[in-house]
Amino acid sequence: MPCVDNVLESSLCRCPQVEEKSLVVNHTDRKRCTVIVLNYNGEHLLPACLDSLIKQTDAAIDTTVVDNGSTDGSAALVASRYPEVRFLALNSNFGFSRANNAAIQDALERGSDYTLLLNNDTFAATDFVLQMLSVMDADPTIAAVCPKIYFADKPTTLWYAGGDFNLWTSATRHRGWMQTDEGQFDDDRDITQATGCAMLVRRSAIEKVGLLDEQFWIYAEDLYWSVRFCKHGYRLAFAPKAHLWHLDGATNVKVLAKGSEERRQFLTTRNMVFVARKHVRGWQIPTHIAGFMFHHVAFYTALRLWRRDFRALWAIYRGLIQGLRTPLTSASDQL
Repeated sequence: MPCVDNVLESSLCRCPQVEEKSLVVNHTDRKRCTVIVLNYNGEHLLPACLDSLIKQTDAAIDTTVVDNGSTDGSAALVASRYPEVRFLALNSNFGFSRANNAAIQDALERGSDYTLLLNNDTFAATDFVLQMLSVMDADPTIAAVCPKIYFADKPTTLWYAGGDFNLWTSATRHRGWMQTDEGQFDDDRDITQATGCAMLVRRSAIEKVGLLDEQFWIYAEDLYWSVRFCKHGYRLAFAPKAHLWHLDGATNVKVLAKGSEERRQFLTTRNMVFVARKHVRGWQIPTHIAGFMFHHVAFYTALRLWRRDFRALWAIYRGLIQGLRTPLTSASDQL
């Protein structure tokens, strides 16, 4: 991970120049979980999220808000209403990967056994963390666990009930998307695509595989992490009894992109190309390219035309070009 001196404005900044294995520290046998809430100008979102974390039952957690240079009073809100919450203030918007990496490393240095990445535009059921931990603790080969996620404005409609990704076809899938939850996805099952919206990650898996790849900035970094975990022999699991509600796009569409999908479309397209360039093998290239052109480029071209979001339409092709032209970095370079 790059040095975060000059990035963190708080006295919590620590930046040892270490190899990956030096993330291991001595800590007690008691399992500790740090919930990491990423925030950017989310003063209006944080109360629902943090209040739901305060109400968690039978789970020993501590909470860190890592703030991407907010200017809206988020820091004052946390200081006044949530003094027990650790606040890491970054001096600019460094995106999802770099900001979470700073908070993950801080949590590991403090002895956390698990880190739970959580969007600020979410709120959780009272047993949310407990249910996630019960699945994680059942098998030491599980690297990450994701919950059942609903749309906040449609509280019984599913946003995510597990995810899958196929390197052969470039197909990604949120199981249960836009379906009413009637228990049809209550099976415990392995997944191949975890979501960074809410992802509980095992310490030892991070120590072995590494942190989030900061070249992705935001979008598909969770997919890339999922691929890396699986390639190292870990499982990814779905916790159907852990329930979370999500305001989809509350930061990246409404706050940053002023209602257009341009920003999300550009970064998603570019980063999916990064995933392919970093992980697709020679014998998979023909089917992966065909699948990507169908599942992503053609589909989103038609969608943006139908919605008349021409900024997002052009962003598809800008993302494709930049994804192909940008020199690749290795996630291990960031440790």
